[in-house]
Amino acid sequence: MKRLLEQVLVSHFGDRLNLWAFTDPHEAQRWIDQNCCDLLISDIEMPDIDGMGMLIFAKRRNSWTQVIFLTGHSSWDRVTEAIENGASDFLLKPLDKAELIKLVEQEFERFVRWQTALRGRRTSAAATN
Repeated sequence: MKRLLEQVLVSHFGDRLNLWAFTDPHEAQRWIDQNCCDLLISDIEMPDIDGMGMLIFAKRRNSWTQVIFLTGHSSWDRVTEAIENGASDFLLKPLDKAELIKLVEQEFERFVRWQTALRGRRTSAAATN
């Protein structure tokens, strides 16, 4: 799954995207702890650390991090719990490449809107001071 995600994202987004991919959730957490993660795509069911734990960890580190979960056999209750805890969206397995690209594009657009709005607030605040 990791290779497929990498191939789809790199081939579509190229250098618009800085991609770090991990198969070990502990390694991913160490990276998130030291870096800013704008978008996290994670399986909702993982060994050692479940997706919900990864979501909470990432959101505590950076509340702006958007999380998309991949799920193959999770119950709707589990998916609902993820959304209630701050997940942006989810994708069902087997992975639909077009749907993945669409969701990542939406996250790019959201990120640009937020940055533009924040820049505008900073400019307004600086002008009034």
